Amino acid sequence: MKTGNRWPAFGIGLSSTILLLALLFNACQGDPVEVPQEDVFTKAKREHLGYLLLNDILASNEFIPKVHPYDTTVYWYVQTLFTQATNVMQLDKQSPSNNRWSGGWEVYIIDNDDLQHAYALPGGNLFITTGMLKNFEREYELYYLLTFEANLMHKSHLLDALKAEYNSLTLINLIEGRATASGVTISDVASRLPNLKFSGQVVRDVDRETVDAICNTSILKPSGILPSLFNPVFQNAKWLQSRPSYSNRPNTIQGFTENNAADCGGNIGSGNYQRYVLNVLN
Repeated sequence: MKTGNRWPAFGIGLSSTILLLALLFNACQGDPVEVPQEDVFTKAKREHLGYLLLNDILASNEFIPKVHPYDTTVYWYVQTLFTQATNVMQLDKQSPSNNRWSGGWEVYIIDNDDLQHAYALPGGNLFITTGMLKNFEREYELYYLLTFEANLMHKSHLLDALKAEYNSLTLINLIEGRATASGVTISDVASRLPNLKFSGQVVRDVDRETVDAICNTSILKPSGILPSLFNPVFQNAKWLQSRPSYSNRPNTIQGFTENNAADCGGNIGSGNYQRYVLNVLN
């Protein structure tokens, strides 16, 4: 069951009547009546929301420890790939200098072999389960997932999903430490975040963005999600349930790859993945 108010995001197409009702409702509930504009969700505010969520998620999950042998193998390997995949995003040179990511996105590995999932927080940090890591066999499969989740966050798809779930005013109140009209807390958002479901159209858009990014940041084959899509066991994965495929997804991804053919590599990276991930976790 969804918590929080489910108002549509305020925008140009919203009628004045609905807007007035929304403002009156918030006023009656005790929230400020100012309507957040889109530019109020600066990257600094999104990072702060991610920081608040991070503390709650860290307290409610078990993680493989960042000690021997995991710190020099699994954590080192996944973090290295994640940093490579997101370096251009973290530099954020296409954004105004006063609205860029501060960088330093970290990977956290949840110790749960029964759960195949990965998700990013607003601001860039990423969670991935041991069950998801064990689903892969080669480097290009993991690289696709890391790049996909980073794009889902970086391109604001994640923020849009959170606004649709809770409304903009609720999120701003949480970021700025105020009580929300509906009683939604950071803990509520943290528990809901892994279960947010994205539309097939969003998944398709992020697939295109992911292929572009892989071709620009690596020599890896940019179709690393395909082995998982053809794996019957993966059909029950939490990740695929919350990021569902759309019609003809494999051929569509292949089309995105062909559009980038001059820049795309063909490596799949089997040896290192076996050495640094599978040999350690199994």
